[in-house]
Amino acid sequence: MIDLHVHTTASDGRLSPAEVVAAAAERGLSALAITDHDVLSGLDEAVAAAPANLEVVPGIEMTASWHGSQRAVHVLGYFIDRNSPELQVALQRAQRLMERHVDAVLDQIRKAGGVLQRQDLDRYRHRYAGGAALVLGMLEHGVLRGAPPGTGMRLLRLAAAEPRAYSVGEAVGLIHHAGGVASLAHPAKLKRGEPLLSAEDLAPLMAHGFDAVEAWQWIPGGWGSGHYLGVADALGVLVSGGSDDHGKRTTEGAMRLGAQPVPSAVLEALRERALALRGG
Repeated sequence: MIDLHVHTTASDGRLSPAEVVAAAAERGLSALAITDHDVLSGLDEAVAAAPANLEVVPGIEMTASWHGSQRAVHVLGYFIDRNSPELQVALQRAQRLMERHVDAVLDQIRKAGGVLQRQDLDRYRHRYAGGAALVLGMLEHGVLRGAPPGTGMRLLRLAAAEPRAYSVGEAVGLIHHAGGVASLAHPAKLKRGEPLLSAEDLAPLMAHGFDAVEAWQWIPGGWGSGHYLGVADALGVLVSGGSDDHGKRTTEGAMRLGAQPVPSAVLEALRERALALRGG
């Protein structure tokens, strides 16, 4: 079995890349994709730590905008060249935009009489400080409790309005330019209250050049994979799948890693697509 959607401490996971690789090997996985959010910094450690019988697929999960909406669309990339200059520049631009966003929100917090410093955000597991870290920081440091009436909600909305450095089409293009294939991550989360979207629902989004859609994804109860296999077939695209594991364990010590029954043939089809995009 394989797992093509896993996060590490390079973004918002709880395990280091080497620890994730070790856990995957213990579970008998034959392949693992490291898909940290908007960063590539965990890939070298993961590849170096992998035993000979475990393939580490270089991947990423890019946070993109679609039609100017604040709701993010996540784009998974597989078999990417992590040294791609264009991809590196785009990811650095995303980080700079987020840094300016964080500084602007912290400034508004100070003007509202609150106390929250950039270093206070470092303890949260994220690729770098962003909207989620700001919200957690405001909650844990009493910013919202002490804010003037009506200010707390304004600060929350401001923190959540994260800038997007690339559109869906740009993210797919960057992945292709880096020699990879692009898959739409967890479509079940795209529309609140509607986990099973149809091919017709997804067609406008997939028209941006996606090669695949994530069929095996973390849906409570484990259902939905068959539906998205049919959607992918109707759209004429490949499928990907994974646990979206972040290293969190249940009280019994279980973790998501390797919990989705993704067959190895899925990876081989994605590999062939990547080779075709590179011209052989």
